[in-house]
Amino acid sequence: MLVKTLAAYSSLALCTLLSATAGRARAQEAAPATAAPVLPPTEASQPAAAPFESPIFEGAAPATGEARSNSPHSWFWRPPLTASVGEGDERWSLTLYGFVQGDFIVDTTRSYDDAIGPTLVARSDTYAGQTARSQLSVRNSRLGLMFTAPSIASVKSSAVVEADFFGNHPQAPGTVGRSEQAFFDNPAFRLRHAYFLAQSEHVDVLVGHTYAVFGFQNYFSPCSVAYLGLPNQLFSRAAQLRAARTFGLTPDINLDAAVAATRPGQRDSAIPDFQAGVRFSYKPWKGISTPGNIGTVAQPLSVALSGTVRHFKVNAFAPPPTQRSNSATGWGVSLDTLVPIIAAKDADDRGNRLTFTGSFVTGTGIADLITAGGGASFPTLPNPAQMNPPPQYTQNIDDGLVSFDTQGVAHTIDWWAMRLGFQYYIPPTGRLIVSANYTQAHSGNMSQLFPKGGAEIELLARVADRTHYADVNLMWDATPSIRVGVSGQYTHVVYLDKDAPNNLRVMAQGLYAF
Repeated sequence: MLVKTLAAYSSLALCTLLSATAGRARAQEAAPATAAPVLPPTEASQPAAAPFESPIFEGAAPATGEARSNSPHSWFWRPPLTASVGEGDERWSLTLYGFVQGDFIVDTTRSYDDAIGPTLVARSDTYAGQTARSQLSVRNSRLGLMFTAPSIASVKSSAVVEADFFGNHPQAPGTVGRSEQAFFDNPAFRLRHAYFLAQSEHVDVLVGHTYAVFGFQNYFSPCSVAYLGLPNQLFSRAAQLRAARTFGLTPDINLDAAVAATRPGQRDSAIPDFQAGVRFSYKPWKGISTPGNIGTVAQPLSVALSGTVRHFKVNAFAPPPTQRSNSATGWGVSLDTLVPIIAAKDADDRGNRLTFTGSFVTGTGIADLITAGGGASFPTLPNPAQMNPPPQYTQNIDDGLVSFDTQGVAHTIDWWAMRLGFQYYIPPTGRLIVSANYTQAHSGNMSQLFPKGGAEIELLARVADRTHYADVNLMWDATPSIRVGVSGQYTHVVYLDKDAPNNLRVMAQGLYAF
């Protein structure tokens, strides 16, 4: 564990050094990566100056360069809903974007709400694990605003605010009240992105809530009708302070480097999480990619290495009041790639194009970053004196990150996860898309933390240390704004007591992007 932790810190230090000392060469075209502001398509001819200037939302965010068609004559082109004041360097602009989405979902079990996420399949020996469910939802509909301001002293500034309807709902099915009507017909508005970006010749600084540097999200996101993040997918957004820069190593190869301090996985740790990464891109070799279910773009061949280090300070496993804490270190390393197998010239050259995306993540205490967790929870406190009511552990951290062994010592929960995805754009136009994804995650120490014959035997039936997921998707662009799709999604989990249920989901979807 010590060696792995030191390796993670070394990776972080290396990325910081690269960001601070590398040359001052700048990219001469858009290099989409983690979410950050962009200019409207009408300004696509302007070269991008920052590694995170052109985000790829798994949605319909406006974008420059090849994230949207360069030509108004393209069939795929949609004019942006932009209002502006002033001209040239004195221009202020506001762009409205988003989409309306409707989903029809049928599951073979009663395991999930509309989103799957890290939720486990209901056990095969339960009624929920043997009975079907159907749902209709519009909660993934989305609305965003992008602001740009005039440049001052060569510093460009912009901001994004984006929200959807997946907010925490006080009457979600399964909670007190159990109002399905309120959950689906009056969903809660939820913040997705809220950040500003200041770009200069030397460094680009982002402040606010958006995708994480860890995994260079969402540049490598899979193409799927399913809601992101897919089970076992590296997927997270958080409040952060980030510094980033692009270095032109050669006319064809860019190196993007970024470091960030982000909201910690546990506020009582008293220090933020730290993330850093580097991504190499070969610009002449481009692939067509759709991160999520909309926003098809042309992306260069890319390979990224990123890491995170986080600290936990968990209340001791003892009756209240809390008198001391157990410290633990979490870390993660991610290797991600986007490979154009059948390359494209630009974002409009979509027919007969094939792209591969892949990711491998390993670490400990990172379940909240990879849409996993296995249903892990803290065991109940020992009660040798048979107190009534029994003592309750004062938990100060989310479930799934840390647990205690039989001696009361805190351990971070280990995970590794992998994802493979292919997306093919059927000729002649590429308006018909076929994609497939496979993910898997496994915890190497969950069974040791929840051993057979231990005091918490019932946890063996609630905790799973392995999850598999696969999907196949078909999407069609009926118009430049309307996309429809169907999907088959298979989930399989293995509980610690070896029960191995599965769920099959069929999902039909229609959306209108603006």
